[in-house]
Amino acid sequence: MTKENEQPVIYFQAYKIEKFSYIKKDNSKNTDSDEKKEEPFRISVSPGYDETNSRAVIEVHVIFNNDDISVDIAVNGYFDLVDGKTENFEKYLVINGTAILFPYIRSMVSMLTSLDNEHAILLPTINTKNLWNNKDK
Repeated sequence: MTKENEQPVIYFQAYKIEKFSYIKKDNSKNTDSDEKKEEPFRISVSPGYDETNSRAVIEVHVIFNNDDISVDIAVNGYFDLVDGKTENFEKYLVINGTAILFPYIRSMVSMLTSLDNEHAILLPTINTKNLWNNKDK
């Protein structure tokens, strides 16, 4: 149950694409059967604080692989903290910051892949709370 006067802890300001790699795989080449199979989908998050600009920053890094393509994208999100308080903000960045940025990332991947062929890649949805719960595992 939430309190009526509860305010957000972080405020989204902007995002910046730090890396976007899209590689089409050449399936005509023989691949070694012992070759390590890449995970189809991975996400990692790195929260931090930018002292110079007095803002919280989270990098969301997504890697997607299938038989035809490999996508590697990293996006930084920039947030103001309520009253500039920097204690315990990492949890809010990981859970809420990722939830704010991930739809942008899904859209970017879908748009780029739809320009190259008739089958756009749609990244799966994620439970951002699990990113925090699994952080130290």
